[in-house]
Amino acid sequence: MKNLIKIVLLTSLSASFVTSMFGQTYDYYQNPQKIGSKNPKATAYFIKAFDFISHWGKEDTDSAMVYLHKAIIDDSTYAIAYATLGHILKYKGYDGATVSIDSMAILAEKALKLNPRLGDGYTLLGRVYAMKNDYRKAIDACKRAVEVEPSHRETWFWLGMRFNDLPETIDSAVWAFNKSLEVDPNFGQPHQKLGWLYLYGKLDFKQSAYHFRQMIRLYEEAKPRDERMIVGYWGLGEALIADKNFEDATDTLHLFLKKSRNANILPLNSLRSNVFAGLVRCHLGLARQELGNFIELSHETNDKNKDDAGMTVHIIEEIDALASEVKKFDFLDTLKKIREPLYANVFDKATEPYVLNGAVFSRIRSLMDDKNNKVALNELAIFVKKYDGKKEVISNLNFLMACNYSILDKKKQTLKYLKLAIGDGFNNFQWIENNPDFDNVKDDPEFKKIVQQKN
Repeated sequence: MKNLIKIVLLTSLSASFVTSMFGQTYDYYQNPQKIGSKNPKATAYFIKAFDFISHWGKEDTDSAMVYLHKAIIDDSTYAIAYATLGHILKYKGYDGATVSIDSMAILAEKALKLNPRLGDGYTLLGRVYAMKNDYRKAIDACKRAVEVEPSHRETWFWLGMRFNDLPETIDSAVWAFNKSLEVDPNFGQPHQKLGWLYLYGKLDFKQSAYHFRQMIRLYEEAKPRDERMIVGYWGLGEALIADKNFEDATDTLHLFLKKSRNANILPLNSLRSNVFAGLVRCHLGLARQELGNFIELSHETNDKNKDDAGMTVHIIEEIDALASEVKKFDFLDTLKKIREPLYANVFDKATEPYVLNGAVFSRIRSLMDDKNNKVALNELAIFVKKYDGKKEVISNLNFLMACNYSILDKKKQTLKYLKLAIGDGFNNFQWIENNPDFDNVKDDPEFKKIVQQKN
């Protein structure tokens, strides 16, 4: 086990565990009666590690790994150090490194063997199950975390995260995140998760904006500053875009870019990329609104000057000039060209099922959106051969096969691949039931029978 920990620590360039640690939890972890080692030196190392973790910068988290390593060397029975290390490993993907689910699982098992009442051990175990797409076991693990440590904001937070993995348990996720806020009203991470959940899950843009504004409040007012809360500016921008308030959204996203100039949080380039994409959507939204004004005014001018053919020609010329300008911005073609080398890199390098599934889903859905369903089926067949033996990937490939065959109105093949997907572990029956891709087979008795398995 010590060799495993050394390998994991020395080969990791991780992002931070601060998605779930800050503020009151810092005091919680400083309490020796709760997490302290009998070895005061090991406890000091752990607190030092946590000090670095809280800053969420790449160099800070690397230093935290070193101090966790020292804590474990000085006390090989230090359960919380193993659990913290396991949580940190999840974020290796931020810098492109491989995330070892097996290493995380071993660390969770080690932590819980040393302390069966360690909430963070169970939340780590829940993350492992979630990465394997076993969401029910993930939820059960986090429920156990809440049972053993109900006054720990992190156990409620991670229970909310696991509920949020399934569409049918969104309301439970809201409840759990709010329970976390009851423990610590100034815990920013539940606000972030609630912001996204209301934005995309419940389509309640006002409530989404409220939670992102709470993050901004914490970013501006809380001392010491939690740099993660800068995400609130991006989230609020997205909520305003969804509410078609493009001008305020533009101002908010520009604020993020301004305030992030000197930030050191690890996924900063990824966040900036999202913000630039949001700004493009803001400008497109404003352009659509102005186009509507242009069309309305053109009709109004034409109606008032129906007998003036020259005025009508002038309107036509304005439309032609605008159309010529719009053609210069071939966004779709540009974005397609950008994606191709990115897909190639993932399919060449990635081995983790959840990474491969994300790339495959994006690739196939882009083909489906372009009505290239037969091309999508051909690529899926190639992927099936390429990833033979990776059950978690194959289940999603079969599901996408079923989607494409349904769109092509081939019921026999649809049902065949849907059953294969479920047989390999695909268990999101609500998605199957509500997916418009299956509109051609929803009245089929065999399809109804498949959907009923969710009960």
